[in-house]
Amino acid sequence: MNSHELNSVARGKVEAELLQRGAVSVISRGTRKICLLAGNAERNRTVVLQVKAKSKRKGNWHTRTDEAKITVTPPTEENVRDFWVFVDFDSAPRYWIVPDWWIRNEIHEKHQQYLNKHGGHRPVNDDSNHHSIDENQLESWLNKWEILGIF
Repeated sequence: MNSHELNSVARGKVEAELLQRGAVSVISRGTRKICLLAGNAERNRTVVLQVKAKSKRKGNWHTRTDEAKITVTPPTEENVRDFWVFVDFDSAPRYWIVPDWWIRNEIHEKHQQYLNKHGGHRPVNDDSNHHSIDENQLESWLNKWEILGIF
């Protein structure tokens, strides 16, 4: 299964999980960068979910350094509407639900640490924008479905 197929399966699993937990509507949006929109029963809150999938053979999740964004002051919980859901298909699916602002800040911080460790440059290709996200970075976000505020 290639990464596009894996992400498609992951979006389906996340959609099923959202509906099982009580979301009333879940729809896909986008063509190149597909997101899920999920809403609550009162129809007064909708969240946007970017789904990232990995399998045991893949090891880590992959993204780009241009996804990084410094967050000086985190937004209040009720103002957070964008999230990333990381899915691991190692055995039974596992989910990490992470606020968009947090993961973008994390990407920035980890990438800066990496560059600092290598004298301010990538050791092989300075033009690369690849960024890897390790499961340990997301530990505190495992199964945090409640932060979506739609159940």
